[in-house]
Amino acid sequence: MEALQTLFTETLGLKAAHFEEFQNELRIKNVKKKEFLIQEGAVCDFIAIVISGTLRSFVQNNEGEFNNDFYLENSFASAYTSFLTQMPTNCNIEALTDVEIYSISHKQFHALIEKDANFLKVAKYISDDYFIRKCKRETSFLKNSAAERLEMIRKLYPNIEQKVPQYHIASYLGIKPESLSRIKLLTYINK
Repeated sequence: MEALQTLFTETLGLKAAHFEEFQNELRIKNVKKKEFLIQEGAVCDFIAIVISGTLRSFVQNNEGEFNNDFYLENSFASAYTSFLTQMPTNCNIEALTDVEIYSISHKQFHALIEKDANFLKVAKYISDDYFIRKCKRETSFLKNSAAERLEMIRKLYPNIEQKVPQYHIASYLGIKPESLSRIKLLTYINK
């Protein structure tokens, strides 16, 4: 909760009272490993803040599952397009470990914004965070090698290799797990 308070008061320049008002709307939830925070077809009516644990976001088709995001401690987790549009999501968010989150509902969040426009700073921060991560990933697929994409994910999600199984990281990078092992080996040898 300290990281969230720092975000409010230092990063966003809001008052401690804003943080307290936001905090009063949060509800704690525990998600067990392999349980879903949300599944494809549901409307996302929440934004969560990960207190502990790790989640993955993925889409699936006839060929399998494809990871498109991870949520680690102190990150915001949501099927955000669905949250914004209030239309069904096409993704799934699954707990990779036991996870503890705080969440705020769509209705509660928008009530705060209607009451005080300063809460738009929080909404903008969350939107910017999602947008930047998505753009970095998209650009990396167009410009970078798999080894460069691995370096990007290490910077984007510190300590991810200790928190997420290799096959999930490989899926996020768009490669097979054995290719990821080869890249890691070559990186290690070339150091």
